[in-house]
Amino acid sequence: MSYEIWEGRYLGWKEGPRANKPSLFAEQAIAYFPKSGKLLELGAGVGRDSRFFAERGYEVTSTDFSDTALRLNAGKIHPDARQRITLQKVDMRAGLPFPSQSFDIVYAHLSLHYFDRATTLKIMGEIWRVLRYKGVLAFLANSINDPEYGSGPKIEEDFFEIGEQRDAVAKRYFSVESAAQFTHGFDAILLDDLGEAYGKNDSGVHNLIRFVGTKGDAQRDRVL
Repeated sequence: MSYEIWEGRYLGWKEGPRANKPSLFAEQAIAYFPKSGKLLELGAGVGRDSRFFAERGYEVTSTDFSDTALRLNAGKIHPDARQRITLQKVDMRAGLPFPSQSFDIVYAHLSLHYFDRATTLKIMGEIWRVLRYKGVLAFLANSINDPEYGSGPKIEEDFFEIGEQRDAVAKRYFSVESAAQFTHGFDAILLDDLGEAYGKNDSGVHNLIRFVGTKGDAQRDRVL
């Protein structure tokens, strides 16, 4: 996951729907959230969904590993919402720098599909750790039915290098079945391949993986 590539992409997304309008998934997922609480967004980009949630009363920690994303995010926060949004630089690969059981909701829009299997499992374990009991995990991710699937060199199962060499990004593609495996221990409320996103819709993609689930009673198996 190249830092320089994402710095450039976020500069290109500083205006338009990807910057200023809440995502379709955010508008859907919020129906499954508790009415209030602490929300962690992973890979928030320029913060459109973080702002959407803060405007609805959630206490939001908005994270990304890109300095450009965080700078643009900060510049778009309305003064009335600043007390409800905390910005923090977080590289998910290094773990989540938060105490255990510190969030009611963990939310990720198209940010959990850039990692190999071992790293994805590690991140899911960290999400489990920072969520409170019955806390909600909601994410949108690439699907194996995406036209990009298999279009670049295969790194491992369902994980490919996509794009031209200079701008190539490693991407994972989930199925409903693999999403269920990666979220083992969560009680799924919503799991399907009917997700949509503004940028993906333009490419004719209407089958993203949607997951919403709660941290249940079972202990998460770390060696799936």
